Amino acid sequence: MSQDMHDENLLDHEYDGIRELDNQLPRWWVYGFYFTIIFGMAYMLYWHGTDAGLSSAQEYEAELQEAFDVYGIDPEKGANDPVRIMAGMTLELRTDEANLSAGREIFNTSKGNCYTCHLEDLGGSIGPNLTDNYWIHGCDLESIVTNIITGFPEKGMIPYGSGNPLTEDELLQVASYVISMRGTSPADPKPVDMERAVECE
Repeated sequence: MSQDMHDENLLDHEYDGIRELDNQLPRWWVYGFYFTIIFGMAYMLYWHGTDAGLSSAQEYEAELQEAFDVYGIDPEKGANDPVRIMAGMTLELRTDEANLSAGREIFNTSKGNCYTCHLEDLGGSIGPNLTDNYWIHGCDLESIVTNIITGFPEKGMIPYGSGNPLTEDELLQVASYVISMRGTSPADPKPVDMERAVECE
């Protein structure tokens, strides 16, 4: 390019001894830029101006429903859906010492964290007393297993007590241990909330 052409294309401003040439942009770049503008407007109208496209929230709901249809996971309960977890499980009370001992260990260690709210003697502190005959959420084996799986997050009990899933055997062991402690005499049992509790049959 000749010096004259350089001079014609030089812009007036200068910075640190550097001046800029006002060269035309390549046609392909300009057309590509126009395309992105048109595409952006069409995209915005499609997703936000009509009901044709699913929003992010709708896509999420659709994927949750698909998970329920394919894997049997309840969209409301997610991975901690007791119906899915307990499907095929034989709900059989474990009464032998080996299983009850294993259940006691889960209850009284960080694996289950149950003792932090129910105490080691199950007399109750933050959580209710588990040794009496008045229960809030059901006292049969199925109810206890279900309650362990789902927890009660709104009341401070996360799923599985510790948030770490238990195996089928571990669920039955800790639930059986809880049932085995019914009728015992803790040192300082938490009073029964008769407005909420129901007597076990």
